[in-house]
Amino acid sequence: TGAQGTGDSGSPFVVNHTPTFSSPSNDGPKDPGATVTWSTTSSDSDSDNVKLIVCKTAGISADACDGGAGDTWCSSSLVASNASCGYEIPSVYPDDTYDAYVYIVDEHNLASVDASQGTNVTFTVNNVAPVVSAVTINGGSTITLEESTTKAVTLTATVSDNNSCFGGELDTIYGYAYRSSVAYSGCDTSGEADNNQCYPEVTCTVVGGTCEDNTDASANYTCTVNIYYYADPTDANTEYPDDTWLDTIKATDDDAATDNLEVSAGVDVSSLTAFNITTSVNYGSLSVGESNDPLDKITTITPTGNVGLDHELSGPANMCTDFPTCSGSTIAIGYQKYSLTSSTAYSSATTLTTSAVEEETNVPKPTTGTPTTKNIWWGMLVPELTDPGVYDGNITVTGLKGETADW
Repeated sequence: TGAQGTGDSGSPFVVNHTPTFSSPSNDGPKDPGATVTWSTTSSDSDSDNVKLIVCKTAGISADACDGGAGDTWCSSSLVASNASCGYEIPSVYPDDTYDAYVYIVDEHNLASVDASQGTNVTFTVNNVAPVVSAVTINGGSTITLEESTTKAVTLTATVSDNNSCFGGELDTIYGYAYRSSVAYSGCDTSGEADNNQCYPEVTCTVVGGTCEDNTDASANYTCTVNIYYYADPTDANTEYPDDTWLDTIKATDDDAATDNLEVSAGVDVSSLTAFNITTSVNYGSLSVGESNDPLDKITTITPTGNVGLDHELSGPANMCTDFPTCSGSTIAIGYQKYSLTSSTAYSSATTLTTSAVEEETNVPKPTTGTPTTKNIWWGMLVPELTDPGVYDGNITVTGLKGETADW
């Protein structure tokens, strides 16, 4: 035995020392589906192996997070030094910054007491842009409009977002419908709206049951665009026979990341040959030999479709006091006349016939809800030897698609 305070103490115990721990970090931010890895500078002066535990909430018990597996981002195996571990982010995961508390223990579960122990080394999941797919317009069918009103046309698409389609991640989904030569670039803002050719920023709604929680990536959307009766037709013998109608769906997420996709094949808008016309002509009380001179009875044509119009005019052989039987007194059709201009003398007007005759009424295609109208002036002569009475008949006016130069 040497002097007091020197020599081997003779103790049978091995003293375990706490591991050292510094410089915790991770390689984030990362996209959904990637792996975020935490790294440390860590070792043990007793040559013990060390282990890294990364917890969602603060606190460990022995070598595990207090909340167990559900509270754990990752943990490493026991290694000689510089323990690290990684968490594979699910392929669908909300973008955010997440708490991550880091701990180092040795192989005896003795925890480090260094300043880095239990610090919050957060990691970030990136925002990724949504993706639009499967765009349709009117189910791929020709659009048939309805006169004097609007036609509800359905646009659909699927929108996927790897930050989830649930909650507020997808901020706005808009549909845009337009004639193809206008293109999306000419119909991508509300200021470009034109009921003839462009319907922008139509709000779309999610189809129920297609996105139910934040593990879902994809949702189906439907947009309803109300297309006016005078929207440009694209079938044959129109101003735009080489065009179709297309749509684009645009998705914007809560971080203003966007994607848009145009339908792969457009559809036609059909010609709608439609009009309203004054429903009666009353030639008034005329004596034998008297006529409406100049022609002074007017029928007004109001277009209610999407094409310029001409018209065919015809009538039955006679006006009669017992129309349509015509077994009594009659006035032959040839005594009725019409003109497309005002103040036309009876003698200069066109004679109505039983055969339909096309007249170039040249009613313009409507371009607003207040269309341009056209008039037809009418008159008749009461021939000699006509019995007194009230004579009735009818006039048939048939609309025809006019020449596009006159639209």
